[in-house]
Amino acid sequence: MSFVLPDGLPPGRLLSSGPACVWVSDEFPHDIELLWPRLLREQKAYGLVPLLCRPDAMGRPLGLDHVDAVRLEEVLATDFAEYRRRRLPFWTDPTPAPAPERIEPWPHDPGPPFEQWPGLAPQTPAAPVDRQPEEAAASLLTWFIETGQFGLDECRLVLVPARRGSDALASIG
Repeated sequence: MSFVLPDGLPPGRLLSSGPACVWVSDEFPHDIELLWPRLLREQKAYGLVPLLCRPDAMGRPLGLDHVDAVRLEEVLATDFAEYRRRRLPFWTDPTPAPAPERIEPWPHDPGPPFEQWPGLAPQTPAAPVDRQPEEAAASLLTWFIETGQFGLDECRLVLVPARRGSDALASIG
C-alpha cells in the first residue's frame, strides 16, 4: 500500500505492519504540539490516522475484516449483561467485602442505575464556543508532555492508513 505523506514531518521511515505499511518517526517530534492538531485536521484528506506509540508496542496486526466484523452494540450489550450477572450477588449483599490489612475499603458499589444496556451515547455536536477537537487534543498532549509522567518522549509518531482510530490500532496490533 502506498500513500502520500503530509508536509512538515520529522525524519522517519516507512515500515510494514502486517498487511499495512505505516510511517514512523525516528524520534519523538519536538514540535508535536503544533504538528498533532494539523495531522488531525488533515486526517481525512490524507487518509492517515496519527498515533503516538512506543517503538516496541506494535504487536500482531489484525485484518480490518476482523474489526469491521465486530458488531459493537451487540458485543457491549452482551458484556453488560454478563457484568450484571456476575456482580448481582455483590450488589444485593449488604455485607462489605473484606479488605486486606492497612487497605481502606472502597464504598459498596451499588452497580449501574439501569438493568439493561442503554446503548452507546449519542454524538453531540460541538457548540461554536467549544474548542475544536484538534485544539482539545493538542492541549491534552501539551499537558502530558509538561507533566512528564507518561513517558511520551519514548514514543514515536506513527501515521497509519485507516478510516478510524480503531482501524489504525488494529492495523498495527
